[in-house]
Amino acid sequence: MKKTVLFILLVCSFSVNAQFWTTKATGFATPSRSLNSISIVDANVIWANAFDNAIPATPDYSIKEFTRSTDGGATWTPGTMSLGANTAGLGISSITAVSSSTAWISAFLDTGTTNGGIWKTTDNGATWNKQPTALFNDAVESYANFVYFWDANNGIAQGDPESNEFEIYTTTNGGANWTRVPGANIPDLIFTDENPDPIIVDLVGEYGYNNLYTVVGNTIWFGTDRGRIFKSVDKGLNWTVATSPSSDFGNDRFTFSDANKGLLMIYNPPKLHKTTDGGATWNPITTTGFYNTDIAYIPGTSKVVSAASVSPIGSAYSKDDGLTWTNIDGVAHSTLAFLNDTFGFSAGLNTNATTGGISKYTGTQLAVEKFDVKSQIYAYPNPTNGQLKLDSAVAQINEVVVFDLLGKQVFDAKFLGLNNVDLDLNSLQTGMYFLKVTTDTGTIETMKVVKK
Repeated sequence: MKKTVLFILLVCSFSVNAQFWTTKATGFATPSRSLNSISIVDANVIWANAFDNAIPATPDYSIKEFTRSTDGGATWTPGTMSLGANTAGLGISSITAVSSSTAWISAFLDTGTTNGGIWKTTDNGATWNKQPTALFNDAVESYANFVYFWDANNGIAQGDPESNEFEIYTTTNGGANWTRVPGANIPDLIFTDENPDPIIVDLVGEYGYNNLYTVVGNTIWFGTDRGRIFKSVDKGLNWTVATSPSSDFGNDRFTFSDANKGLLMIYNPPKLHKTTDGGATWNPITTTGFYNTDIAYIPGTSKVVSAASVSPIGSAYSKDDGLTWTNIDGVAHSTLAFLNDTFGFSAGLNTNATTGGISKYTGTQLAVEKFDVKSQIYAYPNPTNGQLKLDSAVAQINEVVVFDLLGKQVFDAKFLGLNNVDLDLNSLQTGMYFLKVTTDTGTIETMKVVKK
């Protein structure tokens, strides 16, 4: 009898877990292509850049291939990045996009003599043009770790130290002009003497890593080889730094749900830490069952997904900020990216042009729970670009108040008992919000909405 019960549990577990991810083909003809970074523009458009993972011990980032979807990740079209003469030795560290046509990549000098930097496409990836004012011109020290754009105009490019300061640039016009952030706005580096000879001083400075950053609203964080986390709350113009439980972010990862709440994952031995003050302080979490290659919060929630591409491989999710975990599968997953709790992806490994490479979240286990349905107030479209409609079949709406994740009131509108109202939320920044809807009977309905 016990064997029968165990068999049923295993079958049920497999049936549920198999529904979390759906494997899609990234379209790359060469096998063993994985994805270094995934940029989700909206529920339709996604870009990702590839690397060759045929030999996991020495991944090749110089292949200059990307893939793009315009139908929500159902199908993908691959492409190549032609960066110009003598660029074969450049590696691609990240990709960021703002539309189906416009994206940027960061490239670093891997081999050869051509300097890395930032390249932009405005024609779906057909051509790529280097942005000359994001310099990265020092052949020895310049190394572009990532590029990120909040919108079509505002972006940041972050690189390793050059002249003893992190090489960070910002732009407000889509990269037509980049301005280097002054060293006075960035905390000083850590230098250590790594030469065992007490007479010879060999100072080695702190540096960052490819695609190791997290963004929430205007706040951005990146990690270093000294386990420190640099943070800016104004899109990269000014920076602070804090120590963390990590000794080196070479394999460790961190993720933030909002400007304050975050998780930090130690790779070996696997451990989790949490912060509630934006990364200034971290406290350990006593938990097991998570995976340790990548970790990603669902923005604005308490839900988080972890994944691993090396033994033990698999993925798992938590609905309580990492305290408890539900196993999903025993399949290899690496880079994670989520737009909201119904839309996200994990990087895999392709077999050929029509088999594998990325998994799409099916949008079930982490979906927003339904609120009190008796009032029958519906909000749509959700996520919204700014125009939100509220419909009620039985109740009349008197007032709608919107709060951000910190509980601050950011919007208030009063009505004379309407069944249908239109809200203009264009003034709100991208993120998750709570709506408190008061009806003519005094009933209060609370619901979550996402502003894209």
